[in-house]
Amino acid sequence: MSTAQWPRAIDDITAPWLTAKLRESGALSPTDDVVDVRPEPIGEGVGFLSHLFRLHLTQSGNGPSTVVVKLPTSTDYLQLAMAIGAYKREIAFYADVAPSCPLRTPAVHAAEINSEETEFVLLIEDLGHLENGDHLAGIPYDRARAMIDQLAMFHGWAWNRTTDRPDLAAFEPIDSPRNAAIYGLGIAAGWETYRPKARVPIPAGVPELIANWSEMLPTMLTALAEPATVVNGDLRVDNLFFDADGSATIVDFQMTLLGAGIWDVAYLVGQGMTIEERGGRERELVRRYVDDLNDLGIAYPFTQAWRQFQLSAIVQLTMPLTAGTSWDQLNDRAHELLHALNERALAIIADTDALSALAGLS
Repeated sequence: MSTAQWPRAIDDITAPWLTAKLRESGALSPTDDVVDVRPEPIGEGVGFLSHLFRLHLTQSGNGPSTVVVKLPTSTDYLQLAMAIGAYKREIAFYADVAPSCPLRTPAVHAAEINSEETEFVLLIEDLGHLENGDHLAGIPYDRARAMIDQLAMFHGWAWNRTTDRPDLAAFEPIDSPRNAAIYGLGIAAGWETYRPKARVPIPAGVPELIANWSEMLPTMLTALAEPATVVNGDLRVDNLFFDADGSATIVDFQMTLLGAGIWDVAYLVGQGMTIEERGGRERELVRRYVDDLNDLGIAYPFTQAWRQFQLSAIVQLTMPLTAGTSWDQLNDRAHELLHALNERALAIIADTDALSALAGLS
């Protein structure tokens, strides 16, 4: 796409541009047109790396009445998005992976990015008719089980087959310098912000872990690099949209990476479920994942899965802690969510004796 045609902001999304893109995707017949578009901001106060809009369409045929468009942030977070490769990852996933992987994702009408990774446009199916998960309320146990079944199918699709694949070329290993920076740079400041506000006791060993984070992180990430598959990386419950049968469609792939698939399971179970709903049943869920993979002909010993689950839970403590560095700019609901996620992250570390998995790392 030329510079003149590239929609940089919501005001650049026009009826002729939508007509062209929806015709290209097959959502609009070659003889029909979008004649008017009305944008509605959605997800305000939830994401900060992108702007999200529902587009209400008036058109001459039987195409969709609404679609969703995602555009780059116009805030100071643009440099952060570029530094972590968020836009490149997501566009690559929707363009190169979603069409063939066994994961339910919204239909894609356009997924394009410029070479500098500063401008992109993602035009997808509107999932507003489905039930959107609530990260604060958490995912119920039965839905978590069903989601783990979907994850096993997804991870199994690329299990130990991530090299020399053009469709996965945009994604880096979990222990790459870029990903190591994501899980390392903000934790000290996040801990200093969170600890005075903590509503629960801090598990033994966690303060010492934080103090030695820079030394421990590389070995933890290396231990999570194999068996390599494609991993969502940030499987938030509010990125899940549930059908009546409980199956989920997944959105948001800005943190997609290559590494041990149990990472996604650990985040879903450790921070996506409330402590009460998890109820000490995390071993059952890890066992289900292992059994699902076995049914696909993939041998993944439970002892390895459990240890990598523990290590994932430790590293994922960085996610709510780092998010908390912007505490003063967040609203009350965001504060409550960060409290809940930090408490869940600390609880899963304590309940699984996760720190014991650090023994023998070198």
